[in-house]
Amino acid sequence: MPKIKDDDKKNRILEAAVKVISDKGFFKSTIANIAEMANVADGTIYTYFKNKEDLLIQAFDHVLEIILDGINERLKLENNNFKKIKIIIHGHLLFMENHPDLANFLQIQLRQSKQEIRLKIREIMRRYYKIIGKILKNAIDEGIVRNDVNLRIIGHMIFGTVDEIVTSWVLSEEKCKLTNK
Repeated sequence: MPKIKDDDKKNRILEAAVKVISDKGFFKSTIANIAEMANVADGTIYTYFKNKEDLLIQAFDHVLEIILDGINERLKLENNNFKKIKIIIHGHLLFMENHPDLANFLQIQLRQSKQEIRLKIREIMRRYYKIIGKILKNAIDEGIVRNDVNLRIIGHMIFGTVDEIVTSWVLSEEKCKLTNK
């Protein structure tokens, strides 16, 4: 997994959680499995996380932060709002293609979790939707996109399309390339 911060215990635990949950699934993963992979004592995990559900949510937040940081860096270099949408789509697909364990974690394992976890994940996802919404709003202000479109629906269409592509890719037996790079 790409690193976002110094290699400290919490990040090792987050990265181990993603790997273990991707391999075993959320319900079959144990704190002991995650601790072993992170090379920490089981109790150390509870220093940073309330329970396995909290660890799952924070691992998702950690992964999303990595994805969005990469996308935001590329967005800073572009002024054209249509090209910015392309950067988001390409950046997301390329990240998933380069990190199939994370793709499995995001597309499959998170969706098998409890309703309360999915609600917290939805809250975290608002950061992603805000980026898309801001770009679409700028496109409307520039007159590039009609001003009578529902930004929320368009944002969900963009993200939903990318999300479905990655889910199909994760579930397919033959892994084609998601991008042309």
